[in-house]
Amino acid sequence: MESLSSELKVEIFKYVSRPMSLILINRNWYSTSQNPHARAEWLIYKYGRAHVLFHAIRLGNFATVEVVQTLLAKKAIISRYIVQRLMMQFGTYDQRLIEMRIKYNTNIKAPKNKPWASDLPLSVFTKLITEATNELKLNFTIRGNDLELFHYLTAGAHAIDQAPPILLKNLQEIEDLILNKKFIPFPSRPRLTTAYQHSVGVTEQFPSQDGYENKLEINLISRAILIHPELVTLWKKIGYNEVCSDMNGLVVKGFFVVCFPPNPIKTWVCPSSDTVAGKLQKLINLGFQLTDNIIEDLIKMFKSQMKTIGESLLNSFFKIRGNSIPPIVETTLIEIRKPKKKRRKRKR
Repeated sequence: MESLSSELKVEIFKYVSRPMSLILINRNWYSTSQNPHARAEWLIYKYGRAHVLFHAIRLGNFATVEVVQTLLAKKAIISRYIVQRLMMQFGTYDQRLIEMRIKYNTNIKAPKNKPWASDLPLSVFTKLITEATNELKLNFTIRGNDLELFHYLTAGAHAIDQAPPILLKNLQEIEDLILNKKFIPFPSRPRLTTAYQHSVGVTEQFPSQDGYENKLEINLISRAILIHPELVTLWKKIGYNEVCSDMNGLVVKGFFVVCFPPNPIKTWVCPSSDTVAGKLQKLINLGFQLTDNIIEDLIKMFKSQMKTIGESLLNSFFKIRGNSIPPIVETTLIEIRKPKKKRRKRKR
């Protein structure tokens, strides 16, 4: 290992899931870990160009000015939204001030964990603001919130059946937000146990302390995609190629909830499997997937409605997946097709 070239060491470093285990081996590997190119390669391989700056900031001192410069040279996406969040969450709390507030105001509680960008060095913060200003021609709207703007432009405040005309009316502004301001939502929070959420103070506030988007924000993005799937194409144009994998579960499940509403109106008619499969195929053509796990979740979700929608729902799975469907689909289809047993008349 000692005889390897520096380029090969960087390549090995990129694939290590936990670099600390490699860094502790000896000084040579520690030296490799300090190489901005090695760090940038590791970040991009692990997180992708769309979310790499979010995670570089989250990791605090791991990101240096040189690492940020290398990431941007490697086409990491810098957006106005990431600058807006930096303006909200950069820097540490004044601990003494917090203590005084708590002392004289019983309604104030001490934060349980540090903000997302609190450990970011000032030099890196300045570098990010400068680069974003140069690339995006930013102005005072960096004090805004592009996620909230996206919410209103995509009619997030309206019922989903009323949203399409409003979204289409605002489509030019939405395109500008994505194509020119490079708006990309932050990653959704990894699944955590309830106990851990309480211990670190993870709540549904905005902005969240750990930086990740909460359920409400992620649901907002998936809802907009369901209303206007062409948004996926806009995101892919700016390099956010992970949009389908990031939103897959919410979008596909949301699609079926729209097709088979839990509380349908009186005039609702169950769509045919051909209709459902045809519409779903358009989402699949964009890059979404009807996975085994999603199928199983949908069967559990619609369990109480199976007698009404079962044939259409399950046959749509067959039309999309063919014979590669999980066994639970065929079992469920057989179950709902069983004839009802006639009740025996009680003898008086």
